[in-house]
Amino acid sequence: MFHGSLAQPLFFDGLPERIRWVLDYLAKTPLQELSCGRHDIDGDLMFMNVMEFDAQPAQSKKAELHHVYADIQVLISGIEGIEYSPFTPEKNLGPYQADDDYQLISDIPHKSQLHMFPGMFAVFLPGEPHKPGCQIAGSDTIKKAVVKLHYTLLSEPCGQL
Repeated sequence: MFHGSLAQPLFFDGLPERIRWVLDYLAKTPLQELSCGRHDIDGDLMFMNVMEFDAQPAQSKKAELHHVYADIQVLISGIEGIEYSPFTPEKNLGPYQADDDYQLISDIPHKSQLHMFPGMFAVFLPGEPHKPGCQIAGSDTIKKAVVKLHYTLLSEPCGQL
């Protein structure tokens, strides 16, 4: 997992090429104007889900992890907490939902919490547990975009999309 701000593109240099491309794409896209729902970027290899919802208490939510897609999450509006860990849990895992590429987890081992503000992004690679949409001080309704990036694209040069 790594995170930063779309307002600081100079810090993207050390990131994998495809993730840099996505962050640049997000920085140039008028995210506030996007409607909720799926937005295709490169078919099922890369697409963006835009959503708006009320943050919930962390204890009322389950965490998730993905096997096939990396999540590049960017907060558009509101304030959000995201619990996460670099450790893939070995127990308390629900069944893997292959059609939607997620597996729910009842508890994240050795968790930390990230405080997200508009314009911030967080990247979760496959296998990294995370619990987005958590309430923190000032949370209410949040709007965010999540780019789903197929793991095979992480090691390929970008070329032209």
